[in-house]
Amino acid sequence: MNRRTVAGLLLIASPVVHIASSFFWPAGSDGSPATQLATAAAHPGALTAATVTEAVGWLMLLPALVVLWSEVRGRGRVLVGIGAWGAVLGVFGFFAGTILNLVSIVLAGQPDGLGVFRALRDDGRIGVVALVPLLVGVLSLVVLLAGLARARLAAWWQPVLGAVAVVVTEGLLPDSAGPVLSAAAFAPMAAALIAVGVRLSVASPARAAEPAFA
Repeated sequence: MNRRTVAGLLLIASPVVHIASSFFWPAGSDGSPATQLATAAAHPGALTAATVTEAVGWLMLLPALVVLWSEVRGRGRVLVGIGAWGAVLGVFGFFAGTILNLVSIVLAGQPDGLGVFRALRDDGRIGVVALVPLLVGVLSLVVLLAGLARARLAAWWQPVLGAVAVVVTEGLLPDSAGPVLSAAAFAPMAAALIAVGVRLSVASPARAAEPAFA
């Protein structure tokens, strides 16, 4: 199994795992600090499962992103490079969010847990470490898809679907959205990434032996 096949399979699995994590999040996971801490206290198992599953889903992207960056040559190379490494930054942003979610479970059992958690949430450095990279990461996936379309490794509609997903998930989806709406909002991005993964994973042996996509 060559590295393009592995990258393709990871591109298929990653969004599927991410969507699956939507159904693990307990209600109140994205509310105010008080609501989040109450949710962490009431559903520590579900919150742990959700945040770890989401982190694993994004972790799966890393090898695929590196392969795409190293393989694409000529048309679309710059966009793919920007998109791939921006998405890598986004993965680390998601991991910072994962740590914050796990910390909330620990703080939920402490007498001063709410005060500490609220201070963490209000700390501007948290935004720099987690929220900004996260937003850069999801936007970079659209840039990546645009570069892949230019490199003829994706169709024109794939970056469009990715952009629709970013607008909905980051701008229109309310914090109170349930798992079905959350999964549906991410579905266009999932479809775009899976389509790239399928193309990579079913490449013929002759095509897989080529040095790079041009």
